[in-house]
Amino acid sequence: MTLIAQLSINGAPLLIGDVLLSSERRTGLKVTLPLVGNINEVLARNGQPFEVAFAQKVNVLSDRLVVAWSGPMIEAERALGALSQLSNHPNHDLNDIGSELTAIHDQIAHLQLVGTLLGDAQGTMRAAHCFTLGVKPTTIPSLGTVFVAGKGRDAFLTLLGKSNWTNSGTGNEFQIAHVLLGALTNEEYRTGRTILNKWGGGFEAVTCSQLTGHFEKVSDILHTFWKMREHDATSLALTPMFYKTTYWRDALIIRSARLEEASTDTYQLSSNDLVLIPPLLKQVGDYDINEFAGTDFSYRAICCHIITEKSDNRDLILFVEQREHLRHFTFELEASSGRLHISSNLTNAIIDEARTRQ
Repeated sequence: MTLIAQLSINGAPLLIGDVLLSSERRTGLKVTLPLVGNINEVLARNGQPFEVAFAQKVNVLSDRLVVAWSGPMIEAERALGALSQLSNHPNHDLNDIGSELTAIHDQIAHLQLVGTLLGDAQGTMRAAHCFTLGVKPTTIPSLGTVFVAGKGRDAFLTLLGKSNWTNSGTGNEFQIAHVLLGALTNEEYRTGRTILNKWGGGFEAVTCSQLTGHFEKVSDILHTFWKMREHDATSLALTPMFYKTTYWRDALIIRSARLEEASTDTYQLSSNDLVLIPPLLKQVGDYDINEFAGTDFSYRAICCHIITEKSDNRDLILFVEQREHLRHFTFELEASSGRLHISSNLTNAIIDEARTRQ
């Protein structure tokens, strides 16, 4: 689904966007990594620009300004280019943003924007000022006013209305973003259209950290896929694919792996890929891949997407674990082998979550 959204989590702004381009293409960088060995040695010599149907819809233009866009990419480039130049001027405000967009109104007639401009810092807290272009507000009881656009608008509003996402104030902005991004990926997985399918969707988010007072992309999320039969805990099995979203500087990195069954309960690595997607206003050539230190499959949050087979249909469950310093899913590539370890703590937690849904 195409989607941009802006909401507030415990006073912190949260912007979400998909990474799918409906009909346009832009240049990314793809590296097919070795199935074993030192991946960092091949990044520089094997990375090749290629046409991707992905783009960063959520763009951090400065430490004060972030914008998410939906619509024609060429119009988004015009609008974000103007706002990026404005962001270099000191003391710009919402009136300045409105003037810049009004000046090019005829050139961005089909574009929708949601954005946040941060005010002056008071400690680590900063006032967040919202602005939009062509996006109407909607009220969600647990969240207040939200702004949502794109073909996925109705589905996302339905998703927001199902739960109290602020969790009575006990979840911070990053923890709630992890669950929201997992829930959106679940909706794509329901139709088989995840980002691993190359023609499916994926999502990214940015929030203002209440610890630093700066915008930060929500990073290091590992998505794993599972299946099980209803009322049969022993049937839980990992679908042999997973991917991680992270960032290098301001480039989106998608690290993915697929496994294939070599024999009963034995799998071998069949693909090992890394994709780099620049922000809208940058190109692959702006990055020196020699400076990239590589990325593994460690995570800040793991989203487990579980298909439960029932007698008459099937259900899709989401379980999110956010124990950053106690990881129960590890996949490591060493000099001559790969190793996958899944703790029983994780599988038992998935089974318990499935039982609560039965």
